Amino acid sequence: MRSKEESTRIIYVRHGKTDFPLDRIYCDDAEDPVLNDEGKHQAAHAAELLRHEKIGLIIASPSNRTWMTAEAVANITGAPLEANAELKERRFGIWEGLFFHEIERDYPELYQEWKQNQSAFKPEGGESVYDLLARVKTVIGELITQHPGKTIVVASHVGPIRVCLTDALKMPVEMYRQLNIDYGSLTRMDYGRSQNNLMYMNISSKTMGKG
Repeated sequence: MRSKEESTRIIYVRHGKTDFPLDRIYCDDAEDPVLNDEGKHQAAHAAELLRHEKIGLIIASPSNRTWMTAEAVANITGAPLEANAELKERRFGIWEGLFFHEIERDYPELYQEWKQNQSAFKPEGGESVYDLLARVKTVIGELITQHPGKTIVVASHVGPIRVCLTDALKMPVEMYRQLNIDYGSLTRMDYGRSQNNLMYMNISSKTMGKG
């Protein structure tokens, strides 16, 4: 008789929206934007969807926008909340804080290199997508090992969530941009010993027609 494989359920939550320009690279060490009113609504909606989940732990990137989103979940569920800097967004080194048109103007050759190979390219002082995956994969691996059979919420950013999903589904990481992860969305991956199962993806106020 087959026994059901015990899995660790990880619910990825992308932070809510901020007023930071969409055509500019985040620079959390210098500015670290907070959620705007829409972002707070998105975080509250994500938290409400998780109200009845039995969550063992919430672990979050310490950036303001992710931490505020995680706090909304913690306030509703009562689950303990911890910070982990390894869940922060991809680092862009000398490009952080720049608008895309400034990068194209000031670093034309590197800009073209980036556009031609977005996964492997690494700005000076920054990370490639492969570097990002290696960083966050370590955190997820530890969560799976330390919390078998539990439900864990991981509050992070679009980049880390995308690469974690490609890795769990054994997709080429180069396909990460094909995964749509909206602000304030929930994605659940069940990690088992022999296989991982995507239970749902990109559930949000937007996808449910409430945003």
